[in-house]
Amino acid sequence: MSANLVPGRARSALAIPLRTVVAAGSWSNALIVFGTAIGPLLALAGVLPREKAFILGLVLAATCTMFWSMVAGGRLLGVFLQSIHLWLPHVGRQSLRCGTVALVLAVLLPALVHAGGGTGYALAVAALAAGAALGLLWVSIPPWTMGVLIALGVGARWLPVSVDDATWTAWFTSPAGLAWATLAMLLTSALCWRWLATRGDTGSPDPWSTPLALAFAAIAAAPGSPAGLGSPALGLDTPVGSDLRREPGQALCIALGPGFGRTTLKALLLTQGPIVAVILFWLLLGTGSSGNVAREMGLKFAPLLALSTAFAPMMRLQTLYLRPALGLHELALLPGLPTRAPARSLATHLLRQMLARTLPALALLVGFGLFMRVPAAYYHLLLWTTLGSASLIAGMVLLSLHSTAMRWACIVVIAVVTLAMLATMALPNASKPPAWLVPAWSLTLLAGVAVWSLAVARLRARPHPWLQN
Repeated sequence: MSANLVPGRARSALAIPLRTVVAAGSWSNALIVFGTAIGPLLALAGVLPREKAFILGLVLAATCTMFWSMVAGGRLLGVFLQSIHLWLPHVGRQSLRCGTVALVLAVLLPALVHAGGGTGYALAVAALAAGAALGLLWVSIPPWTMGVLIALGVGARWLPVSVDDATWTAWFTSPAGLAWATLAMLLTSALCWRWLATRGDTGSPDPWSTPLALAFAAIAAAPGSPAGLGSPALGLDTPVGSDLRREPGQALCIALGPGFGRTTLKALLLTQGPIVAVILFWLLLGTGSSGNVAREMGLKFAPLLALSTAFAPMMRLQTLYLRPALGLHELALLPGLPTRAPARSLATHLLRQMLARTLPALALLVGFGLFMRVPAAYYHLLLWTTLGSASLIAGMVLLSLHSTAMRWACIVVIAVVTLAMLATMALPNASKPPAWLVPAWSLTLLAGVAVWSLAVARLRARPHPWLQN
């Protein structure tokens, strides 16, 4: 009998951590697939030479791994920290197994694909591991320390001992340099975990003092979901008025929750704060080759940065439809909500929030381009790629609210549009793009408007467009 139990134990020892890691990653698991495929796709499309395509693909894959590590790692750390506070047994053993499975799935296996492009397996493993370690560090430290780290990085350029930029670049792009950086980030994260594990509370009410891992753990999950794997409230709180019966639009904003409030000056400043911080970070990197490379990368990633500000209301809508236990169903039946053209009201609120977030971000990035004295053609690409991508993605999000198949199609569209944006801005002749490029993005904008109209028409056919049933 004991002999028959051994294989079952062996299977559960691998199956349980695997299921846990995959469940923690949820939608962000697609980032690992996308990061693994982007290098070969760039090479097959002929946008860049094969070697450069795989190098750029490795950089983008490390970025995707970082975001995956923030989502999956933050959720796992939150669960493990709660388990430690509850004195649950074998927490260390389970965390080690989950860490091993995550290392294999997010680093070792994708590195095989990147190594096939000539980048080298050691460099691919080091780069992906550095991205994963950076994501863990980001969710482990208190948010206020991020400003300190940026200040230290900028202040290091005025140290008495000067190091050539080429030396730093060569060191940080070598497998050994990335390995040491990964080890330093993991050690810092471990110290934060140790400090959090010894605390008597589960987080401070001050969001600037609570690591993201604890913020993830403090969110209630939907029924049937693993503990601590809920979705965070995205965006700013919604101001509540005095007479919701006469303000059905405001009542709907309250039902939709954080991210759909009135666009006050405070909300605008808080929304654009990360964009300002990133731009200042690009500008304060200093002169020299590394500073110029960082600024050039900033110009190439500007459309994606502007588009990222519009993701919060889109993700909030998806979260509400995927997790009805958050209260949307009950709030949607209150008498103050709009009864005339509710589908149009829902779409209008989403569109208003997207424009209120994206347009100021575009203005900030245009100012950064003016400071960098880029050609006028760059602004055309920045405008059309951002607006075209935002319209198409928003239309797909609105269309996929009541369809599982369309949700997967929405993920594919987001991946393709992101790849197209990066490929457009990475063109060697971006200052003088081909004549067909701007019309192509104009057609993308028109396609997004068509999909948006189709989604609104589909929602109008439902008795309650913001409900599932």
